[in-house]
Amino acid sequence: MNADAKASSRRADPDYGQISGLIPKTLIIEFKVALARSGMNQSEAMEAAIALWVKQQGGNA
Repeated sequence: MNADAKASSRRADPDYGQISGLIPKTLIIEFKVALARSGMNQSEAMEAAIALWVKQQGGNA
């Protein structure tokens, strides 16, 4: 399944929601370069990063 198909299926899935935020442009560029190197898509990387942050805060992610 390609990235567009994954995004569409997640949009239709009631177990997924969307978040947004503003971050420095330099971090955005670094993030996109890292995505290209890793082969992950943006949603996968954000989910992994947020889950790690929540876990570090004492959550159950």
